Amino acid sequence: MPYVEIRGNSDLRKALRRFTPDLDKILKAELRRALSPVVTKAKGFAPNNDEIMRGWQPRSFSESRFPFYDRNTITKGIGFSTGVSKINKNGFSSMATIYNRSAAGAIYEIAGRIGPQPWVGPKAGGTGKGVSRANWEGSGQQFIENLGPLTFSVKGRGRLIYRAWAASRGVAEGAALKAIDKATTQFNARAAAGALRKAA
Repeated sequence: MPYVEIRGNSDLRKALRRFTPDLDKILKAELRRALSPVVTKAKGFAPNNDEIMRGWQPRSFSESRFPFYDRNTITKGIGFSTGVSKINKNGFSSMATIYNRSAAGAIYEIAGRIGPQPWVGPKAGGTGKGVSRANWEGSGQQFIENLGPLTFSVKGRGRLIYRAWAASRGVAEGAALKAIDKATTQFNARAAAGALRKAA
């Protein structure tokens, strides 16, 4: 699932929830204000169904397990969370995340980042990933070309959330980090004044 993270200190959020829930509520509201415009813009970048290549448009029947493009499904799958994520294998957690959850949305977002997959054909055995089982060789390359170019951002390359993140030109991340810094400063000030009490 493609996503953009705002990294921060998960211990801060735990402390805010435990001792200063009012500051935690304010922080989440400010994170929502920072990230909502990016989500709205990302949804706006999703083409209408009749603008996408004919072979990927929705149909009344399914010929395979490959998800068909449906703008409504894709835009519903784009959103954000202000919850703290679990610590990943690199030791980081996120304070907020913009995500793209639908399978078709993920395909449209990042297809082509590593180029077309090696073609093995529809009759090839096995279930391994990283290969194309399309009916004809070259269809993967054509599919990628028909989707249009990927947009570079500091978080990655893509056509929806990464493109929207690039369009924000750092405004969203700056606002999010400012909100985190503000909450940290206010929490520390209360701690120094001995004004912390465990929330019920």
